[in-house]
Amino acid sequence: MKMTMPTDLLDSFGRKHDYLRLSITDSCNFRCLYCMPDEPFKSTPSIELMSSQEIFEIAKVFVNKFGISKIRITGGEPLVRNDFETIIRQISTLGTSIGITTNGVLLHKYFDLFQECGVKNLNISIDSLDREKFRYITKRDLFQTVWENIKESIKRGFNVKLNVVVMRGFNEDEIPEFIALSHHYPIELRFIEFMPFNGNSWEKEKVIPIAEMLSLISQHFTHEKIEDHKNDTSRKYRVNEESKGVFGLISTMSNSFCAGCNRIRITSDGKMKNCLFGADEFDLLKAFRNKEEITKLIQLGMIKKHKEKGGQFSEMESVRNQSMTNRSMIKIGG
Repeated sequence: MKMTMPTDLLDSFGRKHDYLRLSITDSCNFRCLYCMPDEPFKSTPSIELMSSQEIFEIAKVFVNKFGISKIRITGGEPLVRNDFETIIRQISTLGTSIGITTNGVLLHKYFDLFQECGVKNLNISIDSLDREKFRYITKRDLFQTVWENIKESIKRGFNVKLNVVVMRGFNEDEIPEFIALSHHYPIELRFIEFMPFNGNSWEKEKVIPIAEMLSLISQHFTHEKIEDHKNDTSRKYRVNEESKGVFGLISTMSNSFCAGCNRIRITSDGKMKNCLFGADEFDLLKAFRNKEEITKLIQLGMIKKHKEKGGQFSEMESVRNQSMTNRSMIKIGG
């Protein structure tokens, strides 16, 4: 039988997409202020979510038809899903790089599974190293559990990235302490500009641009630039050549990296989003359940991708959070 080579998944600007961010739930055991609306919050009914088999079959189309080489499992919090182990075991048969984005609180239950299935990349969100501030932002008193799981992740040799959403008046004073972690541990510490989503009380004044972050860092550390790659979202640095790790800055708001975007997102209810900020959604799950061919819908979604920030805004000054058409971050999947 003749093998069919995958087709590059290109948008109208010639950007090749080979990285699939796959949300498997919009449920979470945290209630982070920048991610989701205030409680009460209703998760999507299970009948409207992709089943584990649907997740696998749709992901397989992206891999076999379009050459996707990297899959990241996101949520909500993906580890809260009851059939999470089944999903990971199925995805691991596709031969791609696999990453997990998590708040870290349940990681200890799955370290062995990850090592068995070849999962190497763990992105862990942690926005404060202070227990009380951690409890304030997450509404959960679970800092110590997360911190112990971070240390165990490092000990076991996973590629660990720590994600820190920096918000003026909340955690910018902790930047030096976070930078020190990147010097002493073999991790990538990533500072992320506060981004606007439905219901997350975004304000321009709360955003600390990466230029200002670098200025703050320079008051405490010398640092040197290291090489970035075409599709990297972060600009990476290290304290010095003796550092065990690096730190990066993700400038979604002040200095976008849209020109190198290679990411596609699927929400937990099976909608393809061609941009984190985009309003357009393409219902892959409905088509799949109707036994329709989804490749043309995927290609249509790519062709409709905007040049920058989902076509919703260009400069940070032009953002009006209330008037944006989008989901909350937890409903998108990060």
